[in-house]
Amino acid sequence: MTDDWSDKGIENFRHRNLGYVKFCQALDDGRLTAGENITQSELSDMLGISLSPLRETLVLLEEYGLVEVKQRSGIKVFYPEVSFIRENMQYRAMIETYAMPVLVRNVTDEWIAQMRSGHLDLRQEWEATTPDRSNGLPSKSRHLDRVFHAGIVEPMGNEAIRAAHKRVGHNVQLARKVHMTSFRKTHYLDTITEHMRVLDAVEAGDTAEAITALEAHFRLATHRLFIDP
Repeated sequence: MTDDWSDKGIENFRHRNLGYVKFCQALDDGRLTAGENITQSELSDMLGISLSPLRETLVLLEEYGLVEVKQRSGIKVFYPEVSFIRENMQYRAMIETYAMPVLVRNVTDEWIAQMRSGHLDLRQEWEATTPDRSNGLPSKSRHLDRVFHAGIVEPMGNEAIRAAHKRVGHNVQLARKVHMTSFRKTHYLDTITEHMRVLDAVEAGDTAEAITALEAHFRLATHRLFIDP
């Protein structure tokens, strides 16, 4: 694998609202804890933004289901219950299923080759390594997963859909961190196999089979999110 598949982390997550990005960074680095209560002034100081833009951010965060603003009792930071995770996974699956026919019609040989090479190289690295979490392979796997799923949506050329898809994917990432879901070597290898089935169908121009393979992948991926650490 090349450095192209390295995990770039939360710092590369982009959104037009800076307060939203800083809120997600605070969750990611542990300054904010899922389920905690915090005042507007405390959150303003933590994120380094003034109260006026913070209020605009809070409207957005409420819309996204990441906070609950309560009169006189401050802000409650979301705790990702099972329903939150399932709903975001379902939303992500709906977006990609809708995008799949466009991908099949417009996919390039270069994208197929890049994805196939990336997955085969990663599989080889996983099969050759022990213990499960050596050599930064989980980070490489998560990054390749993001690149793969983003590539399904990209041919639509719709910025609103792309942004929504990226946001729900990030929600799942945050939820997984909160629940400390522990993936094992076999789970990463299963993900690679499922991705390859989607790629095979896309390369063959079989939209129905690509959607079937994608839906199966999302069902299995949702199950993996609820595996006990």
